[in-house]
Amino acid sequence: MSDKTRILIKGGTVVLGHEISQKDVFIQDEKIADVGDLSNIKDVHKIDARGLLVLPGAVDTHVHFNDYFMNTVSVHDFYKGTTSAAYGGVTSIVDFANQEHGDSLVNAFRNKKSEAEGEAIIDWGVHPVITQFTPEVLDEIPIVVEEGAPTIKCYMTYREAGLMMEYEDLLHIAERLKQSNGMLMLHAEDNAIIETNIPRMIAEGKTQPIYHARSRPVGAENKAIQSAIRIAQQTGGRIFIVHMASGDGMEAMSKARAGGADILAETCTHYLVFTDKMLERDDGIKWICSPPLRDQKTQNLLWAGIKDGRIAMVTSDDAAFSWNAKLFGADRFDKCPNGIPGVETRFSLLYSEGVAQGKISLPRFVELVSTSPADLFGLAPQKGSLFPGGDADIVLFDPKTKWTMSQESLHMATDWSAYEDIEIIGKILKVFSRGELIIDEDLCLAKKGRGKYIHRSLKTG
Repeated sequence: MSDKTRILIKGGTVVLGHEISQKDVFIQDEKIADVGDLSNIKDVHKIDARGLLVLPGAVDTHVHFNDYFMNTVSVHDFYKGTTSAAYGGVTSIVDFANQEHGDSLVNAFRNKKSEAEGEAIIDWGVHPVITQFTPEVLDEIPIVVEEGAPTIKCYMTYREAGLMMEYEDLLHIAERLKQSNGMLMLHAEDNAIIETNIPRMIAEGKTQPIYHARSRPVGAENKAIQSAIRIAQQTGGRIFIVHMASGDGMEAMSKARAGGADILAETCTHYLVFTDKMLERDDGIKWICSPPLRDQKTQNLLWAGIKDGRIAMVTSDDAAFSWNAKLFGADRFDKCPNGIPGVETRFSLLYSEGVAQGKISLPRFVELVSTSPADLFGLAPQKGSLFPGGDADIVLFDPKTKWTMSQESLHMATDWSAYEDIEIIGKILKVFSRGELIIDEDLCLAKKGRGKYIHRSLKTG
């Protein structure tokens, strides 16, 4: 047996659930074979991890690769996107597959699988997205769930882009997902408020990036979250609110959950490190995303929510558009493709801004970026932790090194960065995917297409 299939990571600080301790991690045949004092194991390739954190590979369940939106396509295809993800400590992603109008949900799912096969360097899954409601689409829900895609997304806005689902349709979708052991993911913004605000602001000459945020006020998000809560209460189905950026919405969701509704939410890295002040800059189009960045008070509430568990996890919502595409919105905010590239930055930013600043504990950090996404989206126990038996997806992390995040120091495929000159504490040194060293400091060692499709199924009960 080659020593490359038997690796002993020695003496690092291992996070195993809520426990932090100095342990060895033994990798064999792509799996974590054992964790503990393993000095007696022979015939292994040893890696000295003294002084380093040994963490599970991150799981990012919210990325947009090869995504066509607002007359452009994201520059992160499955090769470039998963490569930048790997540099950011991410060893599993789940991407979205939008149903084309007139086509089936099953085809959308299978076409996305075809895009990823032979391209991705890390393991990956698919969220189908329903954009056109028909009885036939309802009947396809159990099919895609059976094929390993039990989480289906719908939009409560973007009517003009052909993405929006009406409330009554969402009820039917949630009910069918409940019957199929699936979960409905919702982009929660009220379309009527936004559709009223945008043309009014444009007519008034309010076209700068800050008016993107003002056209999509927190009230629009709160109203949609209340609708999502009613869907959960009426159907008894699982509801997951993506990219939550509202403190009031978080409180309403938490109260509904305490009352028995099966509803959870994520937030995203950019809401935790940027505020709407960025949109007032001359280059404010860099930070146009939906829901928009909020004020400092809201950011503080979101940090409190991820610390105490009211928000389940943090994802990137990676939407990497070229600078030329972002410039579509140079004169009118409503023409700018919404989204911030961030699949590589999530892990480092959340550690530096969270753990290093004392806002969250190290075990909570691991929950937010790895364990909770894996548990909630059907990747566990294969992914998301360092317990024996799982895939050997591992990050070796130096908690003391300081560096500057910038376009030059990152590996994302965009020709611009929203994270210029941010000082970071902590650096990813090595990344293993199923026991294979794929990132060694600034070198990517992974073969194109080595990533595998993750057939996901949700926990029952």
